[in-house]
Amino acid sequence: MSIRVLYCGDTQTETLISAKGIDTFILNYYRDSAKVLRDALSPRPGIALTHMSADRIRAEFPMTEEDFSQWDVIILSDTGYNNFALLPGNRERIVPMGPDRIGNFRKWVENGGGLIMAGGYTTYSGIEGKGLWGGTPIEAVLPVTCERGIDDRIEVPDGAKLDVLVPEHPILKGVTFDKDRIILGYNRVFLKSDSTLLMETRGDVFMAVAEPGKGRSVTYTTDPVYHWCGNLHEWENYGLMWERMVKWAAREI
Repeated sequence: MSIRVLYCGDTQTETLISAKGIDTFILNYYRDSAKVLRDALSPRPGIALTHMSADRIRAEFPMTEEDFSQWDVIILSDTGYNNFALLPGNRERIVPMGPDRIGNFRKWVENGGGLIMAGGYTTYSGIEGKGLWGGTPIEAVLPVTCERGIDDRIEVPDGAKLDVLVPEHPILKGVTFDKDRIILGYNRVFLKSDSTLLMETRGDVFMAVAEPGKGRSVTYTTDPVYHWCGNLHEWENYGLMWERMVKWAAREI
């Protein structure tokens, strides 16, 4: 039976004001960067991937324990805490607004779910601290902590290489890394004492794992899609690495 994976985020809507002399135009664009990871993971054996765009998270992300039971692994990438914590209903003055989504999310992990949090401008603490994941119940089940309200982005436009520390871990065993692959940025986070650091970049956490309760969690501090991923997504083993991350999180390896 395939691992049921819910991949959330990595989409955005952009509004551009273009001025041509005294004439101006407003243009709106929808950017689906998630295609990079979808294309890498969808063909992998034993994985059934469903993508939820960032604009759908607030209304459609699981809320109840029954909702969460439909998934084996959840990937969060470049999407902030507010999308999950602020339930639909605040403008309709519904009190309470709904179930304890965040509490149920944490319970799902501790009861055996697999969580992968990837980096980005609105994951961990993020740009101008707007990711807001630090100090939340979800941070409690991650392998790392992050500083709430602090801009934790490390921009590396000249490129940063990756160092494998535990090559025999099931996620990395037999995965040959191309030394020419570089990333262009990541979130700076801090390893918990009971977590395992698998890879680092510039002395900071790149990939770490933990086993909170009966579940498993993975921290991956760069964006799996443009632009921080640099040329890593062009590496022939990119899909294999993500397959291994998913299968480890699901206790398949």
